[in-house]
Amino acid sequence: MINLTPIQETAVSTPTTSFLQGPAGSGKTTVLQHRLLRLLAAGEPAYTILILVAEPDHQTIYTDFLHQSGVGPYADLKVTTYPQMAQEMVALFWPLVARPAGFARPYQPPTFLSYDLAQLLMWRIITPMLTEGAFANLRLRPQQIVSQLLDTLNRAALNALSLDEAIQRQMDTWVGEPERLLHLADAAKAARQFRQTCLHNSLLDLSLVIEVFDTQLVQHPEFHRYFSERYRHLLVDNVEEQTPAGQNFVANLMQATQTTNAGTTTIAYDSGGGYKRFMAADPRGAFQFRIRCARAFDFADLFTAPPHMMHLANMVENYLLHTTLPTAAATDAVIGIVNGRYRRDMIANLIPILNDLIQQHDVHPRDIAIITPYLDGALRYTLTHALQQARLPYFLLRRRSSPREEPRIRAWLTWLALAHPDWKVRPTHYDVAEALTLSIHGLDPARAQLLSDKLYAPEQGSLLPVDALSDAHAARIGADMVALVEELRLWLQQTTNERQLPLDTFLYSLFNDLLAQPRFHPEPDLAGAAVCNWLVQAAGRLRRAAAAMGFKTTAEIGAAFIGGINYGLVTANPPELGEPPDPDGIMISTIYGYMLAGRPVRIQVWLETAATGWWDIPNQPLSNAFVLAQSRPPDLPWTTGEEFNIRNELLSHLIRGLAVRCHDGLILANSDLDRRGIRQDGILWRALQPIIREP
Repeated sequence: MINLTPIQETAVSTPTTSFLQGPAGSGKTTVLQHRLLRLLAAGEPAYTILILVAEPDHQTIYTDFLHQSGVGPYADLKVTTYPQMAQEMVALFWPLVARPAGFARPYQPPTFLSYDLAQLLMWRIITPMLTEGAFANLRLRPQQIVSQLLDTLNRAALNALSLDEAIQRQMDTWVGEPERLLHLADAAKAARQFRQTCLHNSLLDLSLVIEVFDTQLVQHPEFHRYFSERYRHLLVDNVEEQTPAGQNFVANLMQATQTTNAGTTTIAYDSGGGYKRFMAADPRGAFQFRIRCARAFDFADLFTAPPHMMHLANMVENYLLHTTLPTAAATDAVIGIVNGRYRRDMIANLIPILNDLIQQHDVHPRDIAIITPYLDGALRYTLTHALQQARLPYFLLRRRSSPREEPRIRAWLTWLALAHPDWKVRPTHYDVAEALTLSIHGLDPARAQLLSDKLYAPEQGSLLPVDALSDAHAARIGADMVALVEELRLWLQQTTNERQLPLDTFLYSLFNDLLAQPRFHPEPDLAGAAVCNWLVQAAGRLRRAAAAMGFKTTAEIGAAFIGGINYGLVTANPPELGEPPDPDGIMISTIYGYMLAGRPVRIQVWLETAATGWWDIPNQPLSNAFVLAQSRPPDLPWTTGEEFNIRNELLSHLIRGLAVRCHDGLILANSDLDRRGIRQDGILWRALQPIIREP
């Protein structure tokens, strides 16, 4: 156990509601942990304690702490996020809320839609609209339209706005070209149709879960009695990352613990946080809890960041927000600068420095984080391949990804399509060649392409018998390879003719009964296993929800599954590919992924420091997160000046958040040209010029 400071000791022992404010790394979470430990040690049942965290990954911060403390049984302790709690409670109290919430068949049990299923349902809605000319001249891919429509629904609910209020806000605040209003009208039509489909079929995506919970359940007398009887103590970490709907829940529960059962509430507020503003986090609204609490504690001491890191953050803030904070020690924050003309040169020059830190300066890989504004497929491959070649352990911290970018997922879907030609999904010759390469160990791309050219009949959606190969081609490919291709063809044909397996069962059998066998892969195929696991789970979710979503046949389900992934469906739980990730390795993450993970390290590498991505905000013409913020005036025009100020404010907060999570210093790594060959000169790079130019 660590030794607490006097202010921490006081905050832990206070018997009243308390508000803990301070920057990241100032000891607020430690207070919450010890407050929890004190309650349990005093005999308070874990069943009566609720801990709300900002991210699912943060739950282990408390369970691991209790496990190490040896406090005893705590299995009934509830550590959860607001969305998780909302879904659990809506499911539990469904008979009380279904009818007043507007569901057409309240007697039908709810079907909860994960993010990937919500995308598939929205695909069904916008596909005929696109055919009819909706969203004309909008420079977005269909997948981006789907994502932004769901963002509008989610942000409306999380900001405690009705869907109509959210739609009207976006129209009232737009002052640009009139054509955008037509796009917003199309978006409103699609969003309303999506909502009506959900209400008619008892489907609940995130937006409906939150709306039902916030408007129907939180104030319901039966729910209020349940909560007030069960939870006596409330601990909230990172309340600044809570949405207005989440804050509404905290306020109600806080009132219940105070007035009904003499319980306590302790709330931690990161004064530099609010990184989830893109998902409706409201740090300004969260500050209300300082007034609501009987005591407030201000934490000023930083346990993770030395002064030179703060001075570097000051330098960036001075440049962006025209402040005059001290910067004298900022130069000491940068321990290395890596350059390269192209990204591959930058990475090649970075690897020896990382190796030297680990081998010669006693820096453990887990104490290094590589942070980048974006992690596209090419950058990810180049970086991870270089780390593998140098035998440096690492793991990817990915919050969302597009499964179609993973070659093995494309390969497995190719075999799924060929086993079901009646689904009318026709892979290309390239798809089949890629699938053969990844399915048969030792089959190179050239021979796989030859096999595809000679044996794949796209008009039929099937493989031909290997007898169709000439003797010369068969000899070139090799008898062993030809035999495996024929075995694969026969297995797919048998599935087509004899075994009509459910979608998830087929994918499981494809890998475990065939492609994972030693004749196809002599060594364990770990990447294939990860892909199989992800596909089976995703397919299982769709199969169970298919009827409620309106998919009536196996062909409709299968075509929707393959089509959704091929069109760019995004998943919030991407598969881990390659060797199992090493949790003690170097962390590779995007900026927001790292900030939300919240793990301090000794060394940070800011990759592509001159990229504009550090300053960018997502281009979302159909769903403006800032306009939809509840705290913003609903009819105030959205201007370029406001956008410019928000960009500067966000970047300043991000840099300060990174700085307080870095103990030793930074490596600035940059390439002169971006992936398109355009010279880079981003805002962050300019702000850091006094350090970069210093000899």
